[in-house]
Amino acid sequence: MNQRFLLATAMISATLVAIGLLAVDIPLAHWIHASGHENAAPFVVGLATLDGVVGIHISYWLASVVCVALGLAGLALAQRSRLPRALAIAILCAGIVQAATIGTMMLGKNVFGRLRPQQLFESGDWSAIWFSAGGSFPSGHASFYFGLFLPLAASAPRTWQRVGLILVPIFVALARIDMSRHFLSDVASSALVASAWSLLMVAAIRRWRPVQ
Repeated sequence: MNQRFLLATAMISATLVAIGLLAVDIPLAHWIHASGHENAAPFVVGLATLDGVVGIHISYWLASVVCVALGLAGLALAQRSRLPRALAIAILCAGIVQAATIGTMMLGKNVFGRLRPQQLFESGDWSAIWFSAGGSFPSGHASFYFGLFLPLAASAPRTWQRVGLILVPIFVALARIDMSRHFLSDVASSALVASAWSLLMVAAIRRWRPVQ
């Protein structure tokens, strides 16, 4: 995986988390809610299509299990065929990083209990956003997609492939904000967590490979 790409993603994500928490989260949520662009069809339909393809509604863990299984099978077959070993490693890493990111996300939701913008608009009470048994921070959807696609993007050999892959979770993050399911810092924190786990995976691979 490209370490510079992951570091850049981590820095951008951390910056967005800070900006969101300090200044942008609530004003942005109010602007979207009042603009008439909330639940825009391209985001709603696009996200529903992606969710159906990856099976997120079947299980948050489905894609992780499939990727780990495919990655391990690919590594085994790579020893006897022309299957690219790098591809198998990338798929395996994506499964592991996604599982770790989802696990971290679930812990964060339980710890912080942040209410979603949609819940706050419905209640009209913005006095208690955190530690209120909510599930907004970090974003589950963003964790799922950044955890899966960020390692794949960082492993892609060509720039256009990297851009295409990373645009998928970015689209998901924008969709969740537009649908008032999450604040900016919710989705950015998911990207930051995925970046951190991906960087740890890079360190593990560099330590493991010389032994092989």
